[in-house]
Amino acid sequence: MKSKKTHYLADMHTHLNEKKIKPKDWWKAAKTRKLTVIAITEHSHCNPKDAYFKLKETQPKGIILIPGMEAKTTAGDLLLYGADESIYNLPKIQNQDIPIEEALRIAKENNLLISFAHPFGYKLDSVCEVVGEKKAKHLIKKYKTGTEYYNGMLASANELLFGRGFIKKFYGVLSFVEKNRATNALRISKTTNPTKEKMERLAQETLQRVQKGMIFSKNAKFITVGSDAHYPRSIGSSIIELKRKPKNEKEFLSMIRNNQTIWKGPNIYSKNPIDVIGRKEMIEGLAYLTKKKVLKKGKGGFATKISGKIRLGKRIKTIKRITKKVTITKIRDKIPKFKLKNKINGLKKKWGMKK
Repeated sequence: MKSKKTHYLADMHTHLNEKKIKPKDWWKAAKTRKLTVIAITEHSHCNPKDAYFKLKETQPKGIILIPGMEAKTTAGDLLLYGADESIYNLPKIQNQDIPIEEALRIAKENNLLISFAHPFGYKLDSVCEVVGEKKAKHLIKKYKTGTEYYNGMLASANELLFGRGFIKKFYGVLSFVEKNRATNALRISKTTNPTKEKMERLAQETLQRVQKGMIFSKNAKFITVGSDAHYPRSIGSSIIELKRKPKNEKEFLSMIRNNQTIWKGPNIYSKNPIDVIGRKEMIEGLAYLTKKKVLKKGKGGFATKISGKIRLGKRIKTIKRITKKVTITKIRDKIPKFKLKNKINGLKKKWGMKK
């Protein structure tokens, strides 16, 4: 009988402090997904050094922990990786909106591994959206950087819309209203159709962003893959498979630089290769997607951002409302009963039906 093959898997994009995750839960998820290597890439404004040392204190045997961070630059989010904790002794690179070329120079001088996160993510955080594809290619070539070939959070965005039971029920109601001639005659569909169309457009758009990021990564010196996990259940949902088991952090980074990898993408060795998202995460995710769309309108600046936040608040309320279980009865109850009864009786008479 053949022995089961061992797979050496790495998740190169995770978070801890932003959502106040307990280190024990973080490590439990890494072990459940049978990861060989995992990087902590906390946002630069969420104390990445603190996140690393919290995890280092409880690090289990058999899993390599890579110190890293997700820096906020003038060209969007930049993933940085080091062979040891000295990566956190570079305060300048942790400044919010640090000029991109300054960040890249500092990283190169300190021999850090550099990768542009989710190159076609959203307007405020992704290099191709912020500076354009031509400029992004120039930066990659000049500084010999990598790109994030596959981002788990972005790739599972469609799950935010169609993967959960309560969303499927809501979407089913919208489809019923759209096709049912009684609701069309009552003109209910005029209010539900735009919502359904927006959901479909957003789903299609996020899928295209994933595809464009994968194609664009052909320009990079090397590629990285990560779940972009903000909650334990997402850790290890997207991975890069290595050709062999690295001895330490330094060797792992060398393997990535030299493309000594086999598979890049969703964790095909897991029972749940696509991230399963809870209601709370779904609302946060939709709020994130909506926020990016709101804030990118206009020329930017203080006034634009304030008005964007106000509009975002309204959208969040709408998101929370639509994620509740919706039934046809609830839609019917929103219409004054006497008007509904008269209209239905009129339609029955018109169609030759008994009252």
